[in-house]
Amino acid sequence: MSDSNTGFTPPPAPPVNYSEVANGSNSEVSDKTILPVVPFLILLPTVHRFYVGKIGTGLLFLFTFGGIGLWWIYDVIVSITGNFTKQGRKITRWT
Repeated sequence: MSDSNTGFTPPPAPPVNYSEVANGSNSEVSDKTILPVVPFLILLPTVHRFYVGKIGTGLLFLFTFGGIGLWWIYDVIVSITGNFTKQGRKITRWT
């Protein structure tokens, strides 16, 4: 679609996720928050994995009793330090 008088062609449309990039959204940070993960870890182990969408590892966590407690300790440390991930994206926000 060019203007026949000036030969001007408008730029192409922005990509689908353009608004996220323009607003400074970091694609490496998840939309989930740490706040619910920590109580789930303490009160209802395994639920934290389902909350972030890790169904397979949630089931494995359930059937191995949190890796006999070792995996559970690891998840507590990783969650509190903000390094727990959801599909490769870190869960860093507390609220």
